[in-house]
Amino acid sequence: MTKSVLSLAILAAVGAAAPAAAQNQPPPGSVMIIPGVYTTPEISRKCLDYAAKRVVGGSNTDTSRQAVAAACARKLMARQHKKKTT
Repeated sequence: MTKSVLSLAILAAVGAAAPAAAQNQPPPGSVMIIPGVYTTPEISRKCLDYAAKRVVGGSNTDTSRQAVAAACARKLMARQHKKKTT
């Protein structure tokens, strides 16, 4: 009996997630740089340049630049996607 309840719970979760996944399609011409973060070549260049200027020292500059560039890409892609839908 426990297995059937667990199976139903899993099927319900998968069924509920399917429509949400269909709505979150990546924008055309974009690639995923980290899970959930998409970018285009133009946005990547802007964000890498921004991160290089923003992070200029410290012990973990590579990691910090990657984090800043990813946040920048997420923000710019969201802004670009919002403009296209309105």
